[in-house]
Amino acid sequence: MAASTSVMNSTDVVIQVSSDGVTYDIIGKTTSASLSVSMATRDTSTKDSAGWMEVLEGQKSWTLSGEGLVVYSNAGKSTADDLYTFLANRTLTYIKFGSTATDEIAYTGTGFFTEFSNEAGVEENATFSFSFQGSGSLVQAAVA
Repeated sequence: MAASTSVMNSTDVVIQVSSDGVTYDIIGKTTSASLSVSMATRDTSTKDSAGWMEVLEGQKSWTLSGEGLVVYSNAGKSTADDLYTFLANRTLTYIKFGSTATDEIAYTGTGFFTEFSNEAGVEENATFSFSFQGSGSLVQAAVA
């Protein structure tokens, strides 16, 4: 399938995780996800800066966070329990975020789940949320 020329439907954005040789196709039952990439700066201001801050590039970092519905069995897909296990065991985890369509973009990298929470209100869907901190580079590439 060729790259889409229309606005991408966010339902088509997937998150894949793998760890210790086990690959989960998609983090199951997610309802939202957000990939954030940032770059710190280094202050290079001097007395010659005329009161204006001057900066140069610094370290880059990235995080992935999301929310979903709690299920305890989700054939071939990870569940909230899997994410908790990755965090509790301090497991270095591979993440893929983006499209699965040929020639469209996906982002990949490794890191650690750093936050996990479950919520269960009266007569509401049980939900979970997570945060993932990238370790090293985040690679942007077209899906082959």
